Amino acid sequence: MQLLKKHVTRTAVALTLGMGALIGGSSTASAADVHPQYVTYKCDAGRACVYDTSGGVWNMDGCGDNWIYGRFNYARAHGNSFTVYYVNKTWDFVWAGGQRTLDGNNYVERVHVDC
Repeated sequence: MQLLKKHVTRTAVALTLGMGALIGGSSTASAADVHPQYVTYKCDAGRACVYDTSGGVWNMDGCGDNWIYGRFNYARAHGNSFTVYYVNKTWDFVWAGGQRTLDGNNYVERVHVDC
């Protein structure tokens, strides 16, 4: 019985330490790598926006890459110009202050905002 208690205790400690390492482990991403983006019903001033095929509007406010995944059929540059990159390695460019249709049948992997 004593041996069983030791085994259970050791297993519980090992699991607790393992979970702590998973939760508290370091990551290569930092807060500086994350760009503010949100989904709403309209394109807000100063934002790069892509409209998804289900009606949501992704607003991005950050220079560089904004990693999103989905199907989008329209874009509006309510600020800086940006490029929409698709998973099949094609892209669409949106001029600053411009708007255009996108390939809604193709999946977007990221939006690069020029600054």
